[in-house]
Amino acid sequence: MHGPDFSRPTRDIIETLARGSTASITSVMRENGIENCWMDIKPLIPGSKIVGPAVTIRTVPGRGDIEPNAHTPGTLYPRHPEEAIDAVQPGDVVVQDGGPNVRGGIFGDLLTLRLEVRRAAGLVTDMPIRDSPRVRKQPVPIFARATQAPGSHVFNPDFNVPIGCAGVLVFPGDIIVGDDDGVVVIPAHLVGAVIENIEMFEDREDWIRLMLRQGAPLQGLYPPNDEMERRFQTWRAGEEAQATTKRH
Repeated sequence: MHGPDFSRPTRDIIETLARGSTASITSVMRENGIENCWMDIKPLIPGSKIVGPAVTIRTVPGRGDIEPNAHTPGTLYPRHPEEAIDAVQPGDVVVQDGGPNVRGGIFGDLLTLRLEVRRAAGLVTDMPIRDSPRVRKQPVPIFARATQAPGSHVFNPDFNVPIGCAGVLVFPGDIIVGDDDGVVVIPAHLVGAVIENIEMFEDREDWIRLMLRQGAPLQGLYPPNDEMERRFQTWRAGEEAQATTKRH
């Protein structure tokens, strides 16, 4: 089973969200009433960053009586999520829900090579992955629970349906942002609110860092009181004016 396709965000939206760290985005999400949006899943290669809409995959445990048909064309219980991977458009992030009872990995260097060809922006899975020496050399950023050698007898019956990856609800088209602190899920309908706030949030923290380096104490600065907020807004207006002058 698979759900309908979804609208992709513009390049400007992706670039703006890419400026935000997962730490900052989770803070903005909390201000919008959403706490459970962060996955404790780290990148295979430290320093990796992913931003893009989610193509979701639901994975379930295998069973011996169905196993012989796992690679039969048209099966409802495929071993490999071939249809899901072929549905990936450039810039999409594949998010796999392995389920609490699944052991072993399904994604290795061959499936991720197909993701590379499809120009995916990344893979997030709460299962282990295989072939990590090869996968580390591929350009698609991978966020996974662990690495291990054995494969797993599982089926991948559904894609582009709501899933629960690492305990977080993910709908197809939700925006996935990942960095060294983990993965955050931005509901598609809240992207505008996050966009409105994330640049201000990051600018404010840049200014706080600047003040701290100049010797300012934390009290009244983090979080900023009314006076410090006014000083920040004045500084930010000046920075924006300089940027505008440089562009012209």
